[in-house]
Parts: sequence; structure tokens; C-alpha cells
Amino acid sequence: MRSSLRYLVSLVVGLVVAGVTVSVANTPGFLPVAIAPLYAATTALVLRHRDGWKRLFRFGDQRWSDRKRGALGGGIGALSFSLLLNVSIPAGITGIGLMFFGQALAVADYESLPE
Repeated sequence: MRSSLRYLVSLVVGLVVAGVTVSVANTPGFLPVAIAPLYAATTALVLRHRDGWKRLFRFGDQRWSDRKRGALGGGIGALSFSLLLNVSIPAGITGIGLMFFGQALAVADYESLPE
């Protein structure tokens, strides 16, 4: 995907997620403003390293430790998301965005390693 198209899609995703969050939550402050760049950067990383994401979702060759690590990460992410969502909708959306951003950074870092 061309970088200009990737960044345009990323910007649209960031603005849509922030807009929906602001319209649903109706929360004043700067937390909803932080959602747009977070989701835009995450989307750009995911689109840039989509081959790495495809490799992660191959289920045939996973070891038991990989499954446990995935279950642990999913469980902690779900618990944290639900607790943050009880605080406020923008906090929950930001929390899940930070988790996805961390995953996108890890995939990008993994792809940059020499084989």
C-alpha cells in the first residue's frame, strides 16, 4: 500500500474513532482529543506491517506457551478495558487503543529483526 494512502486511511480511522467516542461519551476534556492520534498511529503501523500480523494469526504451528501468552494478554486486556470503561468511555477507548498500539509496535519491531 502506498504510504500516502496508508496515512490517509489512518487519519480517517483516528478521526472516526475519536468522533464516535466524543458523540457517545459527551465528555469534556482533552482525553477524547488523544484518541485520534493514538488510533491513527496504530492503524498506520498495522497497515505498514500487515504481513507480520498475518503471520501472527496462523493457528497451525502455535506452541502451548504461545497460546498461554495470548490468553494471558487477552484476559488482562479485557479486565483492564472493562475497568477503564467503568471510569469513562474515553478512558476505556484509550486503554484498548494503547494495548493495540503496543501490539503494533511489537509486530513492527519483530519484523525489523534480521532473520
